[in-house]
Amino acid sequence: MNKIHIREALRTGWRKLTERFWYLTGLSALAMLLMMMTTGNALYTALSYIVLGGFITLLIAHHDGRHVALDDIFEIDARWIYFVFASILKGLIIFAGLMLLVIPGIYVFLRLYFVELLVLDRGMRPMEALRASSEMTKGHEWKLFLFTIVAILIILIGVALLIVGMFPAVIIVMTAIIHMYRELSVEPVTTPETVEK
Repeated sequence: MNKIHIREALRTGWRKLTERFWYLTGLSALAMLLMMMTTGNALYTALSYIVLGGFITLLIAHHDGRHVALDDIFEIDARWIYFVFASILKGLIIFAGLMLLVIPGIYVFLRLYFVELLVLDRGMRPMEALRASSEMTKGHEWKLFLFTIVAILIILIGVALLIVGMFPAVIIVMTAIIHMYRELSVEPVTTPETVEK
């Protein structure tokens, strides 16, 4: 069974950030600004999902060694519909679990950790992604819980650094999550490094 390596995931998050530090930090700030601007009615909420989905898709590409540009954030295509419904379904399931004395909600959250990545990376439909994430994370709940605690601390430290530190912190955390997702993924990913070999 594949394993999660939290330290390696965080190291990867830091390394990938430093490869294009100012670009990715600025991109993180821009994405958050756009999401804050696109809140309110249904149309704006849909736009915020497009921005978020595009942002995550861009980070997946950067993690995998592909060159990314600003325009890539808007190339989520039709997957954003699945992304929206998967996110809503996941949120509702977690909320229902939290209503059952909190612990079930936390457990469900951990089992559905990679739903959005499965939709954006593999184009899975919402229910398919929910099942696949549950299968991928089985037996890894404690490590994902520990990572979540560490991730929250990283974000809080970033916020404490005059808020500006939050933007690179988000890149580190998101890239670390993508790295863990790749570690548990059964499908190999072709990167420039593997092609050279």
